[in-house]
Amino acid sequence: MNCWSNVFLEEAARDWATCTVSVGDWRRVTEETEGARLFAQIVSGEKCVIAALGTPAREAHTDGIFMPNWMLDHLGLSGTGQPIEVSWLSQEAFPEATRIVLRPHDSAFYHADAKEELERALGRIGVIRRGDTLLIPLECLGGYEVPMDVIETEPANIVLAHGDEVAIEFEEAVDAIVQPEPEPVAPPPAPTGPVGIMLGGEIRYMPDGTRWNPWKHGPWTEHSSFKDSVPK
Repeated sequence: MNCWSNVFLEEAARDWATCTVSVGDWRRVTEETEGARLFAQIVSGEKCVIAALGTPAREAHTDGIFMPNWMLDHLGLSGTGQPIEVSWLSQEAFPEATRIVLRPHDSAFYHADAKEELERALGRIGVIRRGDTLLIPLECLGGYEVPMDVIETEPANIVLAHGDEVAIEFEEAVDAIVQPEPEPVAPPPAPTGPVGIMLGGEIRYMPDGTRWNPWKHGPWTEHSSFKDSVPK
């Protein structure tokens, strides 16, 4: 099949949580795959996402699957018709989640009563995989999309977010984590012993190690001396 962004669909047909196909493909998939709820396992190269099948899109191409952009980002695709491999699975292929740990990127999440809405959102996504980042719009924040890192899932690294017995926990938001201050750099050690400093701050020494004195040693070359400079 070919992979398309759902921005190519009419706005009413776009869904942030699921993928969709044409009416003809939707009928074929639901007839060939048993299960109350179906998921597309979409592979591009070495990358893979699992997306719940939503309602069919009447204006969709016959040989294409449409996805929200945040899922396309996981695949590294632009969603402009790239070829992909798709296999269909039922919800019975995944163990039901007992515990999910999330880390929001934005601490604004904690200023809203979002737990119940988030539980519904996870249920709509359906399959949650450890290590993924979900992009969830929350109505309690005016539709603001909050990225959520999936830190932990039990009893497996891929689980079905289904039912009311899932324990959902949260880690501190990414933007609230204080970065350690860099250690101060020690100044260079001060010079020891007598030094001579000329205009401009340059340090100069004589061959015998004594400090250079412009009045005594002068700007002479190796062929001149102070005696030679005295008028006769």
